[in-house]
Amino acid sequence: MQVTTQVQEKESGWLNNLALLGGIVMGVLLFGLVIARMGLLNGLRGGGATAVSPETIIVTTENMQFGQNILRVKAGEPVSLALDNKDMYGHSFDVDELGWHVQMNANDQVDAEFTAVPPGTYTIYCAIPGHREAGMVATLVVEE
Repeated sequence: MQVTTQVQEKESGWLNNLALLGGIVMGVLLFGLVIARMGLLNGLRGGGATAVSPETIIVTTENMQFGQNILRVKAGEPVSLALDNKDMYGHSFDVDELGWHVQMNANDQVDAEFTAVPPGTYTIYCAIPGHREAGMVATLVVEE
């Protein structure tokens, strides 16, 4: 039979409480890390607004769709895009023929600049597996 004193019980209780508190802190930190890696906090940061010039084309993504079905730009001119992903999962903006490939994190905005050459009609799509098949496709028209 083991006899414990009040001092041993207090020490044991104190150590148990410390271990519990450490576990809670570790759990909160791990949860925060997972949320941050998923990009879910991007929309909550202060100062997240990006100034957009009049020449910038804003392209939104939401519900597995590009917000615009057709984008028109001039050949040889710089193209400035503000890619605004409103979904809680990542997307991409791809035009294979022009070598344009931009990753978009969940609930984030990405600015990209390109030069559109030559004139023609090109397919814009999301390269995330299954997104193109779900209809995440648009058309880029490069005009003279």
